[in-house]
Amino acid sequence: MILGALTNYANPIEVGASYRRTGAHALVETAYVLDVAKDKLGIPHVHFQLHIVRGACRPTVETRTLSLEAFQSRFKDRIRETH
Repeated sequence: MILGALTNYANPIEVGASYRRTGAHALVETAYVLDVAKDKLGIPHVHFQLHIVRGACRPTVETRTLSLEAFQSRFKDRIRETH
């Protein structure tokens, strides 16, 4: 499902796609989109698995949900799959 057009996002968020965010102190967050759907109030949300790597530390894996708008503002870099 693609819901990015709802917020005028140039690159729609897609189920199965991966997005990356880098931060200070060698922080790298990679989000794997599991689902994109509207809640009971009609607000679109992204359900994703988040892999967090902080420098040489062991990675952390969590499942999270953010509103589509919050997800788009946090994860701007889509990872292009290479085959």
